[in-house]
Amino acid sequence: MSALEDVRRIAERIAAASAKGDFAPFIAALDDDLEVFDHVPYRFERKGEFLDYLGSVMGGAESMTFAFHQPSCRAFNEDTAIVNAYDRAATVPKGGGAPNVACGRTTLVFVKKGADWKIVSAHFSPLGQG
Repeated sequence: MSALEDVRRIAERIAAASAKGDFAPFIAALDDDLEVFDHVPYRFERKGEFLDYLGSVMGGAESMTFAFHQPSCRAFNEDTAIVNAYDRAATVPKGGGAPNVACGRTTLVFVKKGADWKIVSAHFSPLGQG
């Protein structure tokens, strides 16, 4: 299988699971030396830092889903690929209520490490509100 097919398959698995609130495939794909730029005004330099942040965000939520729209996948060689997509995150507060919906853009940089494809860099940015 080509790099493009491999990463497209992984991105589809991550997107399908995240749309149902299952973030295990996304977390498994994150490299330990991950670097993330997120909506908050600082950079995460390790997988653990980013997961701690996500846990704090999810602490007040009953559930969360994350969906990709119009994803594109480009492979630059046999060990580097990028996935770009529009995203939609919906967080339902504990105790119910209307979900908080945020739309943005996602960029995931995949590098093949041994037999595994890992996300080594991620960038999430919000879309303007009107």
